Amino acid sequence: MLDDRAITIDLLNAAKLDVTSYARALNEAADSDLRNVLAQQLQQAQKAQERIFAYAKNKGFYDPYITPEQMVSQDLAMSRQIMARK
Repeated sequence: MLDDRAITIDLLNAAKLDVTSYARALNEAADSDLRNVLAQQLQQAQKAQERIFAYAKNKGFYDPYITPEQMVSQDLAMSRQIMARK
């Protein structure tokens, strides 16, 4: 069963991928009308990602300043909690 943290982090990762995809498409678009549309979509995707990030950070679901070792430790602890529920 997914909890709020897992759902939020998954949503944040999807939003990051959207931003990356729009930026890549924008950089490769040859048509100026298409570039304008992609630029608008990129801006909207960036705003959405910022909102999701702020929510995750405020809820304590995401800390951009932790080390990779701390991240792994947190993930292991969460995995243990989930496995203990089953």
